[in-house]
Formats: sequence, C-alpha cells, structure tokens
Amino acid sequence: MKPSRPQRKQPTPQELRDTLMNFIKTHFYQGHPVDFAKDYKRLLGWVVLKLATYLDSKAVSIPMDRYREIMMDEILMPALRCGDTGNITYLPAYLGRCVEKHLAIHGEDYYNEGKAVRDSIKTYLPEALKIAQAGIQGRDPIRELAEAARLLKSPKRVVKAPKNQQPDLL
Repeated sequence: MKPSRPQRKQPTPQELRDTLMNFIKTHFYQGHPVDFAKDYKRLLGWVVLKLATYLDSKAVSIPMDRYREIMMDEILMPALRCGDTGNITYLPAYLGRCVEKHLAIHGEDYYNEGKAVRDSIKTYLPEALKIAQAGIQGRDPIRELAEAARLLKSPKRVVKAPKNQQPDLL
C-alpha cells in the first residue's frame, strides 16, 4: 500500500496576499522598509490584486495555488531578473506595468483556463462537498481579492457649487 501524501491546504486570499507582498518586500525593497510602507497600497492595487481584478471582470476563477504560481513564477520573477531596481524611478508603476504587459499577452490563456469545465469541477467539487457537509456558505477567493482591489480605489471627490452665490454686478 502506498503511503498517503498529506493533502495540501489551499491558501486563503489573505495568506496569498501576504505571501506575495512579502516576496515583493524582500526582493524589490531590500533595506527600504519606509518606501515599502509608502508604496503598500499601490503595490496591492496595481500588482498583487490586478490579476484577480482581471479574472473577476471575465467572470472566471482559478485556484489560489495557480494564482500564486502565475504571480511569482510568471510575473514577479521575470520582473526581478529583467529589471535593474536601481534604475527604476517608481517601483509600483514598473511592477504594475509588468503585470499589464503579461496580461495583455497571456490574459486570454488564463481566461480559457478559468472557464474550462475540468478545472472548475476539479477545483470546486471537493470544496462544495465540504461546504455542504459543514453547512457553510463558500466564497470564491478570486472574487474576494477583486473586492479588495475595489476597496483600495479611493472615491472621487465631488465638488459642490457654493450656496447662495451673489452675481457680481461690477
């Protein structure tokens, strides 16, 4: 009889976010914790949550392990290898541009991957059975990440017209 492999637990959206942000901090912001703290919100919106926003706009989802693999192996590692971090003027904009370029080339592949029936069944059937047994409502982790990206966007300021403004007669 084969020894059973321990079942790997899917990371939660918060764990995935923290993993990606920690990778960015250690590899791109070495020795600059103040700059990382200043850029944190933009790094979240422009880099870490950009793929989730894209997938959510296409109404598809992928497993969290695959999300991490795409972000780490296919976006952040090539950006680290290709970019001279000393020459980059604003790191969140550079990394955001890397994500946008990657999605322009491979976005359709991720869309097709997300909508494939076999991936949906393989991903959601075991979770759905667990949820049904536990009686808990499940949430899509990609949707949670996309909602976080929407919350990061600041609301636009509304300029109100002054009340009772008298016309200038002179």
